[in-house]
Amino acid sequence: MTASMALAPAAAMLVDRSKFLLMATALAAGSVACDREPFGRAPAPPAPVATTPPPVATGPIAVDIVEPAPTGAATCDDSQGVPEECPSVGPSDEGVCPDLIQRRCTEFKSAMKPRVAAQAVACLRALKGNERCDPARISQCGHQALMSACAEPARPKKGEYRAAQGTQPASVTITPDTSPETSPVAVACNSILKACGERPLSPSLADCRQTLAGLTESGRANMVECVTQHCTDRGLIGCEAAPKLVVSAAKN
Repeated sequence: MTASMALAPAAAMLVDRSKFLLMATALAAGSVACDREPFGRAPAPPAPVATTPPPVATGPIAVDIVEPAPTGAATCDDSQGVPEECPSVGPSDEGVCPDLIQRRCTEFKSAMKPRVAAQAVACLRALKGNERCDPARISQCGHQALMSACAEPARPKKGEYRAAQGTQPASVTITPDTSPETSPVAVACNSILKACGERPLSPSLADCRQTLAGLTESGRANMVECVTQHCTDRGLIGCEAAPKLVVSAAKN
């Protein structure tokens, strides 16, 4: 009896330890299961960050108006061309007009752009007999060439864009550019018109710009000096391709 009774507490201790291990394992498994999302669902995505939309323009916005050249339009370029040799005066005319046609031809070449000068010289070479001694006919060759020169490009138009507001559609208002022009021809003509004022034979802005458009930089400078000193007696036509030497002589 004593031996069997002594074994009983040891067996009881073994059973209690086994129960403890089973309970600990069950508790650990339950803890892991609690960390998982129920029913296998993925974690919810992060909430989107609210963004502020860009401000909508309420007032007019200045825009440039681009006008494409018409399809097939020829490009005008006065920098292309080579003038021919200047014509000479025949022996029978030497006493009448010694070197007028040659002198003016040289002035045309110096004052005019290449393509314009080529036209002027071609006209001089086509003159016959007494035409080569006629100052008016010679000057006409230069004038006609300048009138065929490429006009300055038109100034780009300006515009104001207004965004749509409520039931009002978006709109673009096109207006001329009223800022002062800075092209060399515009500056030269403004100087001429300012000097000549409202005199009876003062040149118009359109005539001045067409005449000066076909001249080189030095030709324009001489033209401005000549016209501003001779608004009424020579004007634009009388000063076309005028050399600086003639202008200086007229001042003295």
